[in-house]
Amino acid sequence: MMLACSWLLVTAVLTALVGTSSGKVYRKCELASVLERQFRLPRYVIKKWVCIAEFESRFNTAAINPYNYDGSKDYGIFQINSMYWCWDGTRGGRNLCGIRCRDLLSDNLSKDVSCALKILNAQGYSAWVAYNNKCRYRNLDVYMAECWGASGRGYNNL
Repeated sequence: MMLACSWLLVTAVLTALVGTSSGKVYRKCELASVLERQFRLPRYVIKKWVCIAEFESRFNTAAINPYNYDGSKDYGIFQINSMYWCWDGTRGGRNLCGIRCRDLLSDNLSKDVSCALKILNAQGYSAWVAYNNKCRYRNLDVYMAECWGASGRGYNNL
């Protein structure tokens, strides 16, 4: 009985975190390909954003982190914060990207990329905790080698 209750609690928490949106969980090289081909981002940006996405959301576009110390939440594949960048219906948010936070939870990355570019221009990569803790001092060329190969050309493992 206790195990069944625990399982139901875990399922409820995971459902609340992911929500009901139509999100997608990317693979590393798949995300890199989308960022390069669809959004025409340069590889020096892509490798940082792919690393950020891995450690912020595990490449999950429907990820929500409701546990920030200030009561704000982080949304989407890049975990964009509701206190500053998007509106989630709570008071006090600045919504500098001019979007609803829930729009960051779909498999369409257009709003995520647009807002992330604004964040990058305003604060740099250090706006993301994952960049500071997991990506900043990592050799991102080695990290992306499985996608771009040693020469940096082409994609493997799409």
